[in-house]
Amino acid sequence: MSTLTIASKWATCAIGILILLAGAVGAAVGGETLATADGRRVAGRLVGDGAGGFRFATEGKGETLPLAEGSAVLFGGNGPEPGRVAPPFRVVLGPGQRLSARLKGLDGEAVRLDDGPGGKPLVIPRAGVSALVQRPGEVLAFQDGFESVDGARWSQVGEPVVAEEPRVEGAKALRLPAGGSGLTCRLAEPVASGRLELAFHDDGRRHADQRWFVDLSFRDPSGEPAPVRVVLGWEADGPAVESPHGPALVVQGLDRKGGWHRLAVRFDADRLDVAVDGIELAHGNGPAGPLVEVRLATEAVGKEPAPASLAAHLDDLRITRRVEAATNVQVEPGSDEVRLLGGDQLFGEVRRADASGVTVLVLGRELTLPWSAASGLYFRRRPAQAAMVEGQLVRVSWRAAPGGDPRDVDQAEGALVAVGDADVTVATPRAGTLAIPRGQLIELRVLNRARRLVLDSNAHHLGNDPGDAEPDRLDPPQPEGRTLEVPFDLAATPPGAATLVLDVVQVEGEEGSDRFADLVKKGELRTNVVANGKPIDSLNRHVRSANKTPERIRIPLPAGALRPGRNVFRFEQAGMADNPDELDDLGILQVALEFDADRPGPAPAPAAAVEGARP
Repeated sequence: MSTLTIASKWATCAIGILILLAGAVGAAVGGETLATADGRRVAGRLVGDGAGGFRFATEGKGETLPLAEGSAVLFGGNGPEPGRVAPPFRVVLGPGQRLSARLKGLDGEAVRLDDGPGGKPLVIPRAGVSALVQRPGEVLAFQDGFESVDGARWSQVGEPVVAEEPRVEGAKALRLPAGGSGLTCRLAEPVASGRLELAFHDDGRRHADQRWFVDLSFRDPSGEPAPVRVVLGWEADGPAVESPHGPALVVQGLDRKGGWHRLAVRFDADRLDVAVDGIELAHGNGPAGPLVEVRLATEAVGKEPAPASLAAHLDDLRITRRVEAATNVQVEPGSDEVRLLGGDQLFGEVRRADASGVTVLVLGRELTLPWSAASGLYFRRRPAQAAMVEGQLVRVSWRAAPGGDPRDVDQAEGALVAVGDADVTVATPRAGTLAIPRGQLIELRVLNRARRLVLDSNAHHLGNDPGDAEPDRLDPPQPEGRTLEVPFDLAATPPGAATLVLDVVQVEGEEGSDRFADLVKKGELRTNVVANGKPIDSLNRHVRSANKTPERIRIPLPAGALRPGRNVFRFEQAGMADNPDELDDLGILQVALEFDADRPGPAPAPAAAVEGARP
């Protein structure tokens, strides 16, 4: 009955707006700012602890303000250090919640990340993960962490080796002795539009007769190479770019600085940009054709021999291909999905994955695909009970990579448990306890105080209209029917009232809809809530807006609605009086229970996936 929309698009837009607002206000005061619910802005700093409570210490006044629901702390941090690469993978944990990191591995039990917030390894139970996707708009075309020199991938000159120090990722990095050594890789598939990133170490040494560089060889329409060379060190005071047979480029000087840095080259048919640590080194017209070859090398440019100790150090090479998001996808909530480039899909069971690729069981046969062929994994939608979190609930967002790209903003909900000089710690239902560096935080939005138990963080589409003609659709685009069951377990019943908390979109309300409010008031087009077989309420009665974007509603549960052991919430749709099969198409994006944080609450059963029966 409503115009359809995709919850994930809402989350992306919201995160982008949040960046602009938080960046503008936070930067204006040069630090942290409390944005109160009534619109005031107060400079200061977030302080406190779990025992004494969390407050905001105002700047220069010696007073502290409470963290009231609806307020937010805005941070002026610049994100990770400029040389850090944008994490290649996103773990989707629920509506608007995601973590970016390098993927270590995935199996039937967990998703393992090499570097979560603050660079720390992270293990997330697979049952609570909605999707594992590559960075939006790109897929991995080639990568090498130089743990060894792979002769099948690289042709070599001189004596390139791997060394334990210096390095930025893994256990080793590439060492290219000065004087004429190098590695060359011919890409398996040309890349017409994409990005090359490479970590390089500058030890500050100068040598007038030696240099080291990265060659990107593009192929022009005649088949001839059109190289672009980025010179990184030794003979000059700063990096340089040469393109004698390639695109015309404008180059600006950058000073050399010691330590690890990040080279980034972005290219397509219209433009080529070269940057070091996010600072532009060169820009100009796009190359004449696709990238076909990469060379990492040193060379002598004079007669004086190179010292034996002089060498280039490189690590963490990655080439990504720019891709368009797939449209008109199908979703089978009961199956895992591998989404391929070009929009094709594989349905089955994702067995395992790592940084190089994914293995999926399809029709009884195992298939292994590289990440260059798959944009992401979407897991079957089953209710999965999370760990209980308790205390001051917050929604935090932070930058997972340098710069202002909204694709690199992560977000999570949980309970605030610690505030330190270096980081802010939040206990989350799905991902455990996250210590987020203060310098990467964008915003901490204050929610209510409660004990929160997430029961299902998958998006569901109730109704009977697939919305094939609509440009934007609910997630999943195909409706799952007129009922949804969410089972969960409690070791004991709560001592007081509990609240059912739902994130919903496109629910016809009794007040927010101009077209259907009267019908909803008469009991038509409703989505009713049943707890353990007893009718409780309807979603519609708690929606006060047009609900075109997701919002959170709260439904108080009467005493006795919950019981020890297995419980089931059931959402049942009623149609129109003259056409019972005409339903309201809507999204239920997350289902949770909340209890009073200041009173002893019910002990949940151990967090585990529990499957709900669906007709």
